[in-house]
Amino acid sequence: MTAATNTAETLSVECTLARKLGYEDVHTRCRQLKDVPLPHSRHVLLVHRCRCSCHRQSPPRNPS
Repeated sequence: MTAATNTAETLSVECTLARKLGYEDVHTRCRQLKDVPLPHSRHVLLVHRCRCSCHRQSPPRNPS
């Protein structure tokens, strides 16, 4: 049995669909903006964040 490797970018369902013609507006519905770890585990992710290029890193906030 071979293990599945994740070498391609990890995309949410919404961002995968948004790459198809006519569904470009679906990018705004993506909610996988951060990794969700499996409770009580180390380095095991329950949900990977979407790595689509449409998600920009927000600049750090200035504590004012």
